[in-house]
Amino acid sequence: MSVTLKQIADMAGVHKSTVDKVIHDRPGVSEAKREQIRALLEQYGYESNPLAKALNYQKKKLTVGILLAHTASSAALRHGIERVRQDFASFNIALDLRETEAADTEQQAACLREFRESGAAGVIACTADDEAVKTALCALHDADIPLILVHSAPENVPCLCRIEQDVQQAGRTAARMLRLLLGDSGRVGVLRTPGGVTPQEQSLADALDENLPLAVAAETKPSPKLAYMNTRALLSRCPGLDALVILCGCVPEVCRAIHDANPAARPALLCFENSPEIAALLRSGAVACAVSCDAAEQGRLAMRLLFEHLVYERTPEQSTVCTPSLITLAENA
Repeated sequence: MSVTLKQIADMAGVHKSTVDKVIHDRPGVSEAKREQIRALLEQYGYESNPLAKALNYQKKKLTVGILLAHTASSAALRHGIERVRQDFASFNIALDLRETEAADTEQQAACLREFRESGAAGVIACTADDEAVKTALCALHDADIPLILVHSAPENVPCLCRIEQDVQQAGRTAARMLRLLLGDSGRVGVLRTPGGVTPQEQSLADALDENLPLAVAAETKPSPKLAYMNTRALLSRCPGLDALVILCGCVPEVCRAIHDANPAARPALLCFENSPEIAALLRSGAVACAVSCDAAEQGRLAMRLLFEHLVYERTPEQSTVCTPSLITLAENA
């Protein structure tokens, strides 16, 4: 019986991805470990035969777990995933796709545990930043289940690859759009999720100047009811804002709160997501600008990288892949 890549990895005391780097002569492995792995590959006569492996996958059924915590980008993520699933239709790989509310971290953690217990061949996850969810994600890695994190997920989780928006670029782009909307001065507020300043918000703040600062911030969980209530509270506490940056999701509820507070004096709204509902708000003028990611491309990349890893044992060359920001206004919504 021929030796497998995982057996070589176990003998060398490394992860399969490290052996893959040696096989394909990629960086990221010390010379001593590289020589040890090469010796094991030669000793046991390991041969990577992508065609044979692909044919073998056609004979056995595997299940890929997909968990999407609901955001405005969920539909686009699903669309990108479906595009690649069709490309691999000849392989006997089923998708177990589950969606949860963004704030339901208990259900997200439970889904991830079920994927692990059922022996999923791989997992793609877009989740909330929560300790219980993080623990469940780490358990997938410990069980040697390939994991790709897409769009949003806790930091410092070991995975095959992360696919996310270039948040530094998004922050700088948002700052540029605010200057175009407001001119040289104005008062800007921020609605963020709990947990402090994110890299995206920090990049935005760094790109603005003293004449157009982030004057006030409020926190709210990604719950429609709470977003509405906390927006009303922010506007009551700080009337006269010229712009409001939405980092907490729930854009329609924020728009409704602003309209109910004072329809005649509405701040310019800028958000970091897009969907058919938000596109309608852009066209109506309720939202001034959306600086969003290409969620469909993120879904496509996540599924393709995972499938290629499962079928051909290819490890992504980059641990993080950033997709560029998209600017949407009323004219192109």
